[in-house]
Amino acid sequence: MVSAATRNTASAQRERSDQMRARLIEATIESLAAHGYPATTTRRVADIAGVSLGAIAHHFPVRIDLITTALDEVGRRMVVELHAAAAAAIAARPRQRTPALLDVLWTAFTSELFAVWVKVWIAAVDDAELYAALAPFEPALSAAFAAIADDVAPEDLPRAEWTHRIAVALDAMRGLALTLTIQPRPAQPRRDPWPATRAELTALLDR
Repeated sequence: MVSAATRNTASAQRERSDQMRARLIEATIESLAAHGYPATTTRRVADIAGVSLGAIAHHFPVRIDLITTALDEVGRRMVVELHAAAAAAIAARPRQRTPALLDVLWTAFTSELFAVWVKVWIAAVDDAELYAALAPFEPALSAAFAAIADDVAPEDLPRAEWTHRIAVALDAMRGLALTLTIQPRPAQPRRDPWPATRAELTALLDR
C-alpha cells in the first residue's frame, strides 16, 4: 500500500514537472516572438527560462518537440482569447454582429501570437521535418476560428454555404495579416486596409 507521504511526494514532483514545462513553453514563445524560429535555440530558451540545458533535455529531448508544443500553446491561447472576445463583441454590438465578429478575428490575426505562428510556418517552408510536425495544427486552428463564427450564421442559410463563406473570409484575413506581418515597414504610415476589407467581407457573409 502506498503511503500518504509517498503520494504527496509524487504529487509535488508532478506539480514541479508541470511548472517547469510551462516555464519552458513560455520562454520558447517569448523567444519566437522576439527572435524568430532559427534563433530560438535550446540555449536561448534555457537562458530566458533561467534553467539548464539538462532541464530542457529532460522535458523536450528534441528541439522540434519544444517548438511544436509551444506553437500548440499559441494556438490554444488564440482560440481561448478569441472565444471570450467574440462573445463580448457580439453582445456589445447585437445589431452589427458580423462586423463585430470580423473585428475580433482581425485582432487575432494581427496579434503577437499570430506573428509567432507566422514566423514558425515560414521557417517550415524549407524544413520538411518541421512542416510535417506542424501539419495538423493549421486545419485545427482554422476549424476553431470557423466554429466561433457560427454565432453569427444566418438561420436561413445552408450550413455548407456558410462554411464556404467563412473559409473565404478567414483566407482573406489571413492573407492580409501575413502581408502586413512580413512586408517592409514604410517610412510613412500606410492607410489602414482593414476597414475596406471588413466592409467587403461583411457584404459576403450577410448577403
